[in-house]
Amino acid sequence: MRQSYSTITPSSVHQIARGVLATTLKCEAYKKSVKLNQLLDLLLLVACTGRTLFAMVRRFAFSHETARQAVQANLPKLPVLTQRLNDALYAVTAFSRRDRRRRWTVAIDTHNVPYYGSRSTPHIVGGQKKQGTKYFHSYATAILIHRHRRYTVGLVTVTKGTKPHELVDQLLTQIRSRGLKIGGVVLDSAFDSGETILLLQQLDVSYAVPVRRKGNKPNRRNDCFSHLSGTVETISWVTEKTRKPVATLVLVWKRPTDQQTRVFAFSGWGEASAKSQLRRAWLSRQRYRQRFGIETSYRQKNQARGWTTSRSAEYRLLLEGLALLVRQLWVRLTEEITHTCGLKPSAWVSELPLMEMVEWLADAIKTPNAPKRSISINSMTITTHATP
Repeated sequence: MRQSYSTITPSSVHQIARGVLATTLKCEAYKKSVKLNQLLDLLLLVACTGRTLFAMVRRFAFSHETARQAVQANLPKLPVLTQRLNDALYAVTAFSRRDRRRRWTVAIDTHNVPYYGSRSTPHIVGGQKKQGTKYFHSYATAILIHRHRRYTVGLVTVTKGTKPHELVDQLLTQIRSRGLKIGGVVLDSAFDSGETILLLQQLDVSYAVPVRRKGNKPNRRNDCFSHLSGTVETISWVTEKTRKPVATLVLVWKRPTDQQTRVFAFSGWGEASAKSQLRRAWLSRQRYRQRFGIETSYRQKNQARGWTTSRSAEYRLLLEGLALLVRQLWVRLTEEITHTCGLKPSAWVSELPLMEMVEWLADAIKTPNAPKRSISINSMTITTHATP
C-alpha cells in the first residue's frame, strides 16, 4: 500500500531521501572514516547546494580525499548504477495497483551536460556547440505526461554511437519491467528515424513525433512540407541501413504566426472514441504539446544537481540521478498536497515550491537541531517561519 504523509518537515524530507538512497544504492561505510549516513548526507548536500564534493566535505570529520575514495568505492559500473538509480526513482513514487493498471503517456528526450575536459574522456558525445563546447555527457529520460504526476520513470546514459530507437527501446523496457503500462509516447524530432517508428508500431503504442526533412532532393517525406495546413495523409519510405519499409500517418500543421510548416508523424490517439483521422491527428498534436513538460522537468532537475569536473561517467550519472530523485520527491509531496486540497489538475501548488524543499533538505543536514518548519497536510496548516 502506498504510504501517505500527514506532515511535511525538513526532517521528514531528509529521512525519506536518505532512506531511499540507503535501500536502493546499496552503499556501504568506507573503512572506519566514513559512516553510511555521513556518506549519504554528503551526497544529498552536494545535490541540494549545487556545489562540489570538495566544497561540502568541510562540514564532515574527514578529508576530501577520503570522501572521494568513499564515493568511488561505492560506485558500480554504469549498467548497475543505472538500475539502482531507477530503483530509487520508483521507490519514491510507490505506484499503486490502480496506477499499474493505467496506460500512461510518456515523453522521451535527451539532456546534454556541457563538458570542457579531455576529448578522450569515456562516454562523452559530440553535438551542436552550446555554452562554449561541442562535447557533452548526455542522458535520456522518460517522464510521465500527467498533471501533478510528472514523475521520471526512465534514465539511461547516452553513449557514442547509440541510435535513437535504441534509447527509446531501453527506456520503454525499463518502464515495462517495473509493471507500468505504456499507452502513448511523445518524442522530439531527434527521434524521427524510421527505426523508431517501426519500434513503436511493433509495441502497439500511440506516438507523436515531428518529422524533419530528409535531404535536399524532392521525396515523399519532403513533399509533405508543401501541403496545406491540416492535411492528413500516409507517407512511406525505407530506412537507410536496414532498408525496411516504413509507413505512418502524418499531420501537416502551420499556425498563422509560424514561418515554417511542421509535419507530425502519429498513430493510435483516440482510436476508440475519435471517428475521423483528422480528429485523431488533432489529439496527437495536443499530446505532443504536453511534451514540453519534460523541458520543465530538466530545468527543475538542474536546481538540485551537484557540480563536478570529474571524468568519471559513473559519478556524473550519480549526480544526475540524485537531482532527479530530489525532484521526484518534490513531485510526490506536492501530489499529496493536491489530493488533500482537492485542487484542479491545472492548479499550481504554491504551498511547497521546489527550491524551498531543497533548502529544507539542506538545512536538515547542516543543522539537524534547528527550529522546525512544517506543512500539516491534513489541516493544510503551513508554518512559514521556523518555530522552536
